[in-house]
Parts: sequence; C-alpha cells; structure tokens
Amino acid sequence: MGITWDVVLAILTCALALWGLLTRSRKSNVPVMGTNFLFGYVMAFKMFTQYRETLLEGYRKFNKHAFQIPGLKGWEVFVSRELYDDLRKSRDDTLSMMEEVNDLVALEYTIGPVTINPWHNAAVRKQLTQNLGNKFPEVYDEISTAFEDELQLPANGDWKPVHAHDLIIHIVCRASQRMFVGLPLCRDPEYTRISRDFSGTVITGGFLINLFPTFLKPLVGRYISAAPKAIRGVEKYLVPMIEERWAQERELGDAWNEKKPADLMQWIMDLAPEGEHDAKDITARILGVNFASTHTTTLSFTHVLYWLAARPEFLPVLREEVEAAVAEHGWTKAGLNAMLRVDSYIKECLRVSSIGATAMGRKAMRDVTLSDGTFVPKGAKVMLNLYGVHHDPELFPRPDEFDPWRYSRRVEAGESEAGNALATASSDFLFWGGGTHVCAGRYFAAQEMKTMLAVIVTEYDVKFEGLEPGVRPKDTWFAFSCVPDMKVRVLFRRRQT
Repeated sequence: MGITWDVVLAILTCALALWGLLTRSRKSNVPVMGTNFLFGYVMAFKMFTQYRETLLEGYRKFNKHAFQIPGLKGWEVFVSRELYDDLRKSRDDTLSMMEEVNDLVALEYTIGPVTINPWHNAAVRKQLTQNLGNKFPEVYDEISTAFEDELQLPANGDWKPVHAHDLIIHIVCRASQRMFVGLPLCRDPEYTRISRDFSGTVITGGFLINLFPTFLKPLVGRYISAAPKAIRGVEKYLVPMIEERWAQERELGDAWNEKKPADLMQWIMDLAPEGEHDAKDITARILGVNFASTHTTTLSFTHVLYWLAARPEFLPVLREEVEAAVAEHGWTKAGLNAMLRVDSYIKECLRVSSIGATAMGRKAMRDVTLSDGTFVPKGAKVMLNLYGVHHDPELFPRPDEFDPWRYSRRVEAGESEAGNALATASSDFLFWGGGTHVCAGRYFAAQEMKTMLAVIVTEYDVKFEGLEPGVRPKDTWFAFSCVPDMKVRVLFRRRQT
C-alpha cells in the first residue's frame, strides 16, 4: 500500500512542528503574559486576534515594565519607553532589526541581496531630505494632479463614492515616484501598477516563505514569491534610464553635474561604491525604498482620511489654517511648515489609529541584558509596546479620545515645535522607530501626508457613504497590524463651502 498525500501532509506537519520546537528561543527573566500551554502555541495563535488587547493588559498589569509572550518562532519580549534608548542605541550584531524584518517578510528571498548592505539609505536620509524644499513644488503638483486624475468628479458637484485605500495608494505612488524617478515615468500606468503592487507582493511572498525551515527557503522562494517577476518588470523601465545617465556622465564629464536630474535614482547612483555600478542593483535599491514607503504611508493616510470623513466638525479649522498659510507663503515647504494644526491632526490620527501595535522590533543575535536587568536570550525578539505607550493616560490625557489639536496646543503653550512635530521620533511617539534604524524617509512621508490632507481640505468635501457624522468604521486587527475597513466607501465632491 503506497503512501497517501494525507500521510505526507501529516509527516510534513509534524516535521515543521518539531523544527519549530527545536528552534524556539529560551525564555527571558521577565513575567509571562498568558499561558505557556502546549509550548506556548495556544497563546501564539491567540495573539492573531487579541494582540493589542494583550499588549495593553500587560502594560497595565506589569506597571509598564517588561513582559514576554510566546510567539510562533520563539519568545517575544515587550518593553516600554524606559528602555527606548537600549533599543535605539543597540548594534545589529547584538539586537538586529534586519534579522527581525527577515523573519517577517524574508527580504533575502523577495527583494534580494541589496538588503544585506543597504548603503542607499544614506541617499534617503541626506539628499532626499535636504531637497524636500526644492522638490516640494513638484510633489505638490503630482499630488494635486493625481487627485484630479484619479477622482474624475462629476462636473455638476454631485458626490462620488470611492474606495479610499485604492485612491490613496495611487496618490502616494505617483507622489513618491515623482521624487524617485521623475516625469514622465511617475505617471506611466504599467510602471506605477507594478510599483503599487510591489509592497503587497513582498509581504505575501515573505509570509509564505517564512512558514518553511531555513534550508527550504531558497527553493520555496523560487516558486512562491512573485517579487522577482515584479523586479524584472521594473528593470524594463529603470535599467535603460540608469545606463543612459551613466553614458551621459562619461560623455559630459564635469558638465554632467549641471545637467543631471535631481531625483532619488540619481542620488543613489551618485553614492554607488566604486566598482558597483550595476543598473539592476540600483533598480533593486529603488524598489527597496518603494517597499518601505508606499504600503505604510498609504495605510497611515487612509486612517487620516477616515478620521476626516467621520469628524467633519474639525474641517473648518484645518481649512482656515491651510488657506492662511498658502496666502502668506504659497504652496511651498514654508507654507506647509506653518500648518501646525494639520501636522497635529495627522500625528494624533497615527497615535490613535497606528498601523501597528509594536515598534523597533529586534532579534537577539546573542544573549543580551538590558539596562533594567531584562534578559533577552539569543533568538528571542524584543520590541517596544507601542500600543501601551500611545494609550498611556499619564502621557496622553483621555488616551482613547481623538483630540486633533493635542500636539499643536502644546506648541501654543510654549513647548518645542520640533519636539511635537509629526516627523519627530521620540520615546512617546514610536511610529517612526528610533536610533540607527529610525525611518530614513520620515520627513518625506510626513510632507506627503500633510500635502495630501491640505489638498483635500481646500479642494474637496468628504464624508462616509451610509454612515452618520461621528461614526468611524471599525478597524481590522490581524496580529500586530491595524488595517482600516476596506469595504466602506468615502464620498468626494468639489468643495461647496
């Protein structure tokens, strides 16, 4: 009698379970949250639906101190803001951010080897950030044009229903690509489609690849991940552009410095180490930045749009501020910087409706003892309890209340404007992470979101389809991720008031 597929599946399942048990990290010395029944797997699966509630309960139960929860691949240690500097200052050979990300989305088998030495991030931190003022007119033009192109509102002023996430990802993609590769490619339908879909492709493929043991990942990645196909699709557009720019540099010499484009692709090309002028490598690095920016900015701003549609009473204040700033400074970076309430509004949206429950996840590459005595064994994960910190009543009075002027009031009361700004990473606003691996593109992402909100409030009216004012659709939580309701539609029309 031959072996049936049921038997093969049972053997594979047992093998994977045994592999999981053998590779699980040792426990920390901090209290355990939940049950360790069946080697912790019961609690690990429970976290898929009760992650944020568990983090908030642990934050309160252990008085903001560290605790641990069994995960599918090992113990996960959650710490609070008193250990922010420990994670912020940690080295990758001790507490590794990259290994933590690889455990989530298998970047080595999706995006590829460029993640091993991401030297291109320096271009995002320096050149991109330094050029936000010079490039702002282009980004504003792309955002305002993209809204017009994507909405296609009726001329009679009627409302038009749209799926917000689909709209926003088109806007974010075009605005980002205007900064990354410029016109006309940032408006090419096929190129932008691949760019929009790439983040989802990587996340889905990485999740599936990580279900398998390490020795099987190269084989599985070859057949499961759609990322290599997407990369080849983008190479068709970018490789000729990159090679043409290098050809002009060789031909023109120093004169090229006056002629060359000012975009992220060129800045990365300029940083390429000697002997590493490879157009496919540059393309992969641009896609890596695209992966890090498009998905997170889109989900974050969808939350912002939902709060705007649900709470129309705040719209007049936003409009008044935007119109005053534009009247004084025009649509410039200076004008955007003057919009303190716009900045505060978005920051409060991200505090109340953050796209994740944790921040600054790290994998211990060796046994580590943190400054308060918390022991993190090799192979375990340690991360900041973002949800607990962002809902701490000692830091944020009435933390569950959406208070859009929470941060602008602080500035008006004399606190530092920079300290309360949306783009500022800190121990009480963990959205951007911190330390060496703080979000390199946070200033650009903040500028994008502020510009999108400013354009919406000045040009359009918005409300939810079929919902009363004040009602916001319920978010969906899956493990540590918070996703806005994708089924509801937001109504747009030309501004009437």
